Amino acid sequence: MNKIALRTAVASAVIAPVMLVGAGTATAAPTVTAGGKGEISIAVPAGESWNCFALDSNFGFKAGVGKIGGFASGSNVTVFCFGSVAPFFFTGSVKVS
Repeated sequence: MNKIALRTAVASAVIAPVMLVGAGTATAAPTVTAGGKGEISIAVPAGESWNCFALDSNFGFKAGVGKIGGFASGSNVTVFCFGSVAPFFFTGSVKVS
């Protein structure tokens, strides 16, 4: 199974239940930026609840928000975030230094 297919399968398996539970509208989506060496930063809008999962190109898997480290240097990290209000889902990607 290639990396894109795996990422799509993970996102599809999680997004449907989250959409059924949510109500209201989010004020903004999370943002993803590169941090220090092997690190990313996921910023969540104030007052909103998002669950985020990050997967790097070496299949390193982490969960959380804020600063998340432990990714392989030079890898691409794809982030999937799920919230309880519309738009329910956010995905972003960043290259780790």
